[in-house]
Amino acid sequence: MLFTEAEQEFLRSQRLARIATVGPTGWPHVVPVMYKLTDEGAFEFDADGVKLRNITAEPRAAFVVDGSPKRGVAVQGRAEVIGHERARLTPERKFSWGL
Repeated sequence: MLFTEAEQEFLRSQRLARIATVGPTGWPHVVPVMYKLTDEGAFEFDADGVKLRNITAEPRAAFVVDGSPKRGVAVQGRAEVIGHERARLTPERKFSWGL
C-alpha cells in the first residue's frame, strides 16, 4: 500500500495507534499500540495476550492513527506474527482525512 507524502510524514510523526482485531466471538477488540511504519508501508507493533491470540486465529484487522486538528489515517488489512510478541499489519485499504 502506498501512502502519499503527506500521509507518510504524518504517520512517521506519530507513535500511538489503535488496532482493532477480531475476537473469537466476532466482536472487535480495540487497544492502543506503539508502532513503526516500515519502508514498505506496513505497521509493526508489539502483540501479546489477546492481540496475539486474535491475530493468530483471524488476521483481519484495522488500524487508526489520528491527531489534532482533525487529521489521521485509517487502514484495514491483514496482520501476521513476525517474531516473539511482534506483529505486522499490511494495509489493503486506507482512508485519510485532514492531510
